[in-house]
Amino acid sequence: SEQSRNMSCGLAMGRGESLSEIMGSRVAVTEGVATAPVLVAMARDAGVDMPICETVAAIVAGSLSVKDAAGHLLSRELKREAEDYGATA
Repeated sequence: SEQSRNMSCGLAMGRGESLSEIMGSRVAVTEGVATAPVLVAMARDAGVDMPICETVAAIVAGSLSVKDAAGHLLSRELKREAEDYGATA
């Protein structure tokens, strides 16, 4: 929903607003901004690959633009993302 704090923050960033502008105009907490880098660190410590979360954390940190995010994700090396756990084709 566009009423979600995280969704509205992402939409605003997608429109070109800076994170500092967005956060400066809010009273409510946008928990994803603080959670994204912590989640990425925990995933790395656990050996879990979380490319979408890593991309969101990079956008929040200012090291990747929203404009470049899709290309960043699509340029990843192709690999199997999940185990079948006994499933048959």
